Amino acid sequence: MTSLPCPNDTEAKPFGSSLLVLRLGKRSSILLVALNNPRKKNSFSDAQYEDLIRILGSAEKEDSIDAIVLTGSGNYFTSGADIKSFFGLADYLEEDETEGAILKTPAALFMTAMIDFQKVLVAAVNGPAVGIGVTLLPHCDLVYCTDNSTFWTPFSRIAIVPEFSSSQTFVEAMGVARANNLLLMGKKIDADQAFADKLVTEIVRACDQSGNPFAVRSIGYQVSNDLDNQLLSLTHGDKTAKEFVSLVRGKRREQMKKSKL
Repeated sequence: MTSLPCPNDTEAKPFGSSLLVLRLGKRSSILLVALNNPRKKNSFSDAQYEDLIRILGSAEKEDSIDAIVLTGSGNYFTSGADIKSFFGLADYLEEDETEGAILKTPAALFMTAMIDFQKVLVAAVNGPAVGIGVTLLPHCDLVYCTDNSTFWTPFSRIAIVPEFSSSQTFVEAMGVARANNLLLMGKKIDADQAFADKLVTEIVRACDQSGNPFAVRSIGYQVSNDLDNQLLSLTHGDKTAKEFVSLVRGKRREQMKKSKL
């Protein structure tokens, strides 16, 4: 299934092979999207990148949706890129040696789709986040995490360069020294340190830890309700949000494209 759920659906629906989705809010204008491969700790495969590209595009076109909240099923937000994707990337680049070939990969196309998304984009980090699960956070408008969340970007340990312009976005958010602690030294940080480093907006404590992303006390559900009550259900809240996102992310979008992700 690759169609968006109906506003009156009360249970989460599958989207593609790797996502579960549910509409929330007084006008059903929030799309709660859960990465749904808990057996592999929600690692990012090519299929998951492609599902995320499709859901960003579908939500963009659907006028009744004002925001996406991204979370994870199970105990992990995501364990990062599936190691198989690295082998697939090497094979792809061997076949296509043209300049810019890497920008045609599912991972790069997802990054572009995320940067281009014109509506409110929120991360609700429900547990450990690794690699792409951390580098995507500065591209969200709001980032929330549970108190048991951790953040780890072990790029230097596996001899790859930081992705998703994180060498720029991390420095902007937290300064050179703290950014290098994550990107160069590969240090894992907890929720309190992530908040101090301005990687997250707020820590949501006492969340449901069952692994069900749609439980009423799950971080995704709580963040969706807060977003609805504090912004989207207000008079002209949806229009305010869209205008704000356009203004704030417009310049960033051009910067990211120039840096080629």
